[in-house]
Amino acid sequence: MSTPSAKEPHYTKVAEWVSECGANGMETAIYQHLAKRLHHASGSRRVDPSRARLANDIGLKKADDVDPYLRALAVLGAIVIHAKKGMRTTYELPLWPPDGYDGPLNTFAADKWQREDPAAYKAWRLKRRALVDAAEAPYTAKKRARVAKTTARKQAKIDPDVPVATGRSEMDDVPVAAGRYQPVVTGTHRPATTGTNQDGPNDQTNMGDGRRPSTGSSGEGGGGSAASGKTEPLPHKAPPSSIRAVLETIPAPLVLLLEKDWPRGLPAEVTELVEQALTGEQRTVEQLGERIARRWQRFGYEDALLSDEGAGLRRALGVLGELLSPSKCWGNNLHCEDGVDLHTGMPCPRCEEERQARRPESGDAGHPEVDESAETYTAPAYVPPARDGVVGVNRDLARQAREANLAARGKVRR
Repeated sequence: MSTPSAKEPHYTKVAEWVSECGANGMETAIYQHLAKRLHHASGSRRVDPSRARLANDIGLKKADDVDPYLRALAVLGAIVIHAKKGMRTTYELPLWPPDGYDGPLNTFAADKWQREDPAAYKAWRLKRRALVDAAEAPYTAKKRARVAKTTARKQAKIDPDVPVATGRSEMDDVPVAAGRYQPVVTGTHRPATTGTNQDGPNDQTNMGDGRRPSTGSSGEGGGGSAASGKTEPLPHKAPPSSIRAVLETIPAPLVLLLEKDWPRGLPAEVTELVEQALTGEQRTVEQLGERIARRWQRFGYEDALLSDEGAGLRRALGVLGELLSPSKCWGNNLHCEDGVDLHTGMPCPRCEEERQARRPESGDAGHPEVDESAETYTAPAYVPPARDGVVGVNRDLARQAREANLAARGKVRR
């Protein structure tokens, strides 16, 4: 039994008039890589490979290096470039030569012409290449001008009037700028120095900079007054790692509720609260973690969510805001953390003074966030409704809580 013949491999069809139209080797290679992408079954003569792919196929480094050869093929009539702004460039490969083509249509005619009249054939080839050179001349001129401008900039001599990069002035007083391009003063406000060399009494540069002591009087023994310490420091952002570390200290049951309400991540206001606590209140990650854990238990959120008698949490994001909210001190003590001084570990004296001053007048039970641990905090009469899907929530107890809440509201209205 005879062995069947192997299947014919795929090959690319290139019209002979294209190889004889005056194209050089690189142009013919690009045409071959365009032609191999034709879909002959559909009958379409258009392809749309990228210039980077074509450059890689023929061994060029950049996609721009392909443009001269594509333009040459378009001038010779081998391809038609369809380029439109915002659209992908396509290349049409005509099956027949364009109108006005006077060259050979196949290799046999080209060989016959070269044998019979070699001078005429050579002149025709030169005429075809002249068309390509004429079309490429504007692009070549732009490229040469760009190269010449870059070369001239690199070879330009430094102006002798411009100070060299010595770093010091002639009087060795202040450093001078280095390099060829010096800063130019613009606008109506002139730059002011630090005030070390000014002696005039009306010199505004001797006013000081806000935090540093001013230069004061120019006389002997004349001193100035330092700036007050009430100026606010420049705002800065907290590191993202610190923000993530604070968010990792959120209790796990609350995290489950937050993931249910915000599956794509917490809103930006939570990050702002954490950043305000880190930068504005100047708290550390450990201190904020302790604040969250303390308020989670002290404010009754853990009992409301996990205990059998609890009625659940209505808004997990609101609870998180309360856990991260700034510490409120009645005496505006920056180091007061929910009624405890961070430096001494003792109750905040300002909160204690304010509480003692207000207690005889109003008889209030105190502020829940600054009272001592011995005092108890009474929860408000309103009990939020139960939340579906919360672990440890009894629906019957939640229903009773809602009925008691409605009854309490009715008594208040009466």
